Amino acid sequence: MLTSKKVVKPLITLSIVSHGDDIKVTRLLESLHRYECADQLQVIITDNLGDNIPEIKDSEWQSLVIVRNKKMLGFAHNHNQAFQIATGRYFCVLNPDVVFKQSIFSPLIRLVQNKQADIVAPLIVDVNDVPQDSFRDFPTPFEVVRRRLPGYRYTFPLINSSRLVQPGWIAGIFMLMRSDSYRKIKGFDEKYRLYFEDVDFCARAQLAGLKLVVNTNVRVQHDAHRASRKKLIYLLWHIQSAIRFFTSPAYKKFSKESK
Repeated sequence: MLTSKKVVKPLITLSIVSHGDDIKVTRLLESLHRYECADQLQVIITDNLGDNIPEIKDSEWQSLVIVRNKKMLGFAHNHNQAFQIATGRYFCVLNPDVVFKQSIFSPLIRLVQNKQADIVAPLIVDVNDVPQDSFRDFPTPFEVVRRRLPGYRYTFPLINSSRLVQPGWIAGIFMLMRSDSYRKIKGFDEKYRLYFEDVDFCARAQLAGLKLVVNTNVRVQHDAHRASRKKLIYLLWHIQSAIRFFTSPAYKKFSKESK
């Protein structure tokens, strides 16, 4: 079931997937409306539970669509599904537990327009304004294991004088790009389940000649769950996805070309 306002040509399409996150989605939309130009945004909210997101007043947005899944789908499938009805010149993958504290779309889009980047993200911080590890150097099997060992501390990739970072990959918490770029990469690989979709996506993007950039001059707030460290099923999915990625043609080709 789809509910929509009208067919429009917005600047940015936002793809937000909710897993019972109605309160968080409401907070995200309120922060977006406060800091961004709502009339330039197409908002696509995927209700993965089918009936958790209430009808939302759509007059504040250039377009608002609620996709109500009949069955639960994965991260990759949901965003690819949203892209099929996206009409914006830019496509933004956005977690429901993100909160905007400032206007960030303009400086991010400027990097793309100036050909400094193809896929961009802001710095992501927690509620205490502490930067999160939402971007990293390209992972290796050893690094993934080392992250779970006692005493491990995350080290940020190199930040240049403009406070821009060109990391190996960007977390799917927030990714902004031209819609043509998402189409060129053919979206997320739906074989992954919850983990490593973003790593695989970034690997294929760079193999296609696209540049990843994080602009640390702007930031959004995010409440990280770290579910794989709390629940066994998520840990198993994480391991399964890691094995799939590190045995994939994309990983082997990227590793070879980056040496």
